[in-house]
Amino acid sequence: MNSSQQAPDLLAQVFEQAMPLSMHWDLTWRCDHKCVHCYLTDRRQDELSYEEAKQVLDQFAQAGVMMLLISGGDPFLRPDGAAIIKMAREKGFDIRINTHGNFIDDELADLLAEIKISRVNISVYSDDPAEHEAVTLIPGSLEKSLAAAKRLVKRGVKVNFKTPVMVHNRQGWHKVEALAKEIGATWEVDGNIIPDDESDFALCNVGLEPSERVLATLAAMVPHRKSAPNIRDLPVTPSERRTCSAGTVSGFMSPDGRIFPCTNWRDPMGSIREERFENIWKHSEAAQKQRKIRRASYLKDCQGCSFHHQCNYCPGISFAETGDAGRRSAYVCERTHITMSAIEHIGRLNEQGAEVPKPGSPEALQLFNQAPTFAEKQWAARSAGLSRPSDQLKPAPKGSLIQIGEPRNNR
Repeated sequence: MNSSQQAPDLLAQVFEQAMPLSMHWDLTWRCDHKCVHCYLTDRRQDELSYEEAKQVLDQFAQAGVMMLLISGGDPFLRPDGAAIIKMAREKGFDIRINTHGNFIDDELADLLAEIKISRVNISVYSDDPAEHEAVTLIPGSLEKSLAAAKRLVKRGVKVNFKTPVMVHNRQGWHKVEALAKEIGATWEVDGNIIPDDESDFALCNVGLEPSERVLATLAAMVPHRKSAPNIRDLPVTPSERRTCSAGTVSGFMSPDGRIFPCTNWRDPMGSIREERFENIWKHSEAAQKQRKIRRASYLKDCQGCSFHHQCNYCPGISFAETGDAGRRSAYVCERTHITMSAIEHIGRLNEQGAEVPKPGSPEALQLFNQAPTFAEKQWAARSAGLSRPSDQLKPAPKGSLIQIGEPRNNR
């Protein structure tokens, strides 16, 4: 059997056995920034002690965890944060860190390089200090974040700039890409804001309008635009498949040791302070229930949607929005249609040999003055309650056009 045959089988076994290969650990709730989009609501809660953290790392290792994403709050605002990260590396975990970077001085940069951290993700919202600080609400925060990035890159540590897009940085978010290249970092942009940890979607109001989110999605697609498929040729994911790895091969632990499928899915599986991690992961009633969610779970709401087999279903956001991880989320539905519209737009731009337009440019205005994409029409139909099986996208003969009928009230 060749390697290409072995890989899918191995992946299937990992999912079938629910092996927790990756854990996201918010080391602390504490943070000195006041970011307008932060999902944390209560920062004055009890956190695991250093001794408890040591026990957690041992339990993670015994359960088969290989990769840890350490986040917060800001992990370096915790006095023993660096020591816990160092201890995790000594135990053999692959470590990535989310931070604003304002506490990374020469000494800490030396340590992170010495222990061979895989990557440090630093939040950078704009190349304009005023716009960046409109998000963090902390004067001087951009200068400190960039200084940290330069220190790390100088020492050979991989740095990635993360740029969520919202109304506060709508003018300068796209300029972070050039800033990252200049420093030697990679860049990641995201046009979606998630609800807070109490499932309040009001936080999402800091996000952009759909057309602006399409531009952000297009920017994320630029490195892959040459291989962008036609919307008719997108892979079909079978309905019996899981939606994602959350709660099966990846999970999330809050600073007080509660285990969740992910940061979005706030349905607790158990607490590390009450039972061992491996027992929570393998045997908790919540985990068994959560792992029953499949793409087919959404067909009671999403039957007839053109993008059922491509939808980025999120059980966590569905749970936050409806109380049921297997029901349709309007927020995720809109997000999927935005992604599909962006795929169509990148196809149009490829045909024209045109660049992805910058926000606020005449080219961006021209992009959205064209005829609506199929996904935009489908979202209008879905929003109006008019979606039906006959609206589904059908494969067309090569070289032919897709004919889209306008939605009608009569069924």
